[in-house]
Amino acid sequence: MKGFVALALFLVAALLLAGQFLAPEKPLASGTAPMASASPVQPAAHFAGDEIVLQRDRTGQFHMDAAVNGNRTTFLVDTGADTVALTVADAEAAGLSVNPDALVPILQTASGQGYGTVVTLDRLEIGDTELHNIGAVVVRDLGVSLLGQSVLARMGRVELKGDRMVIEQKP
Repeated sequence: MKGFVALALFLVAALLLAGQFLAPEKPLASGTAPMASASPVQPAAHFAGDEIVLQRDRTGQFHMDAAVNGNRTTFLVDTGADTVALTVADAEAAGLSVNPDALVPILQTASGQGYGTVVTLDRLEIGDTELHNIGAVVVRDLGVSLLGQSVLARMGRVELKGDRMVIEQKP
């Protein structure tokens, strides 16, 4: 299990690093939070029946809000990430106790060793869907929380349609 988590976190880190070079804006410096823009990220999600429709933002990415243990959290929807990854701040806001001494080297990035810990989210609410006991990781110096395949696959089918991402929720 630890090997799987390490592999998943390595993939998350690799995708984050790749995204820094592929994004149309300036890449992030290693270990820093995203630069503040004139207006904070405003997820453009539309919940319509069995579909969630996300609009691509000006950076070419998709963001959405979800409730982690009842606390509103903004996620970067990352179809290339295997799992949910939370920033330390988002984890603490969701009521998860994050001990800095418990963060261990669990992933390797181009800029060095990545530190984090495995957690379980009691509840994750996205639109009308409520998921329970979600495995996730908390990663130090992560700029934004990631919503990965461990949740997207449970939600339903994900399809890109131009500048929209459509998540067709399972009944």
